Amino acid sequence: MKTFLLSLCVLLSASVYSQEFKKLDNANINQQQREFAKKFATDYFAKQVTGNYYSFQNNEATDEMVKFLTAEKQKEVYAQIKSGFGDFKSLEYAQTWFDNNTHLTVYRFKGTFGDSNLLEIRVVMNYQGKIAGFFVKPWTENLQ
Repeated sequence: MKTFLLSLCVLLSASVYSQEFKKLDNANINQQQREFAKKFATDYFAKQVTGNYYSFQNNEATDEMVKFLTAEKQKEVYAQIKSGFGDFKSLEYAQTWFDNNTHLTVYRFKGTFGDSNLLEIRVVMNYQGKIAGFFVKPWTENLQ
């Protein structure tokens, strides 16, 4: 299962890993974008729980994200998450990180799956306000 979760990281360009992300305090967070990221992640998993898939709307994600997260890929990924951790139950906002060089913003959420399994749900937004990355991985307190 760990290998599977790490494979989800390919949704984001490898260049992100070489950047210098800084944790933002609440005063510096774009609250509207944070709520958009939370709604996306919640809606995405709510669709999965019911056996459906998330359909990107109105240019809300990069072309790469839309091409990668097909209905088939979404169902395959969720089946593996459910098998290892249980159904999605809820998520709560945890942190926001930003890189001045790439203008990428990382919104981190704690997702509860099954009875009490915590996973990180990470939504990455680019400078245009589009979803540029989406991760599901084991929860840690800091961005890794």
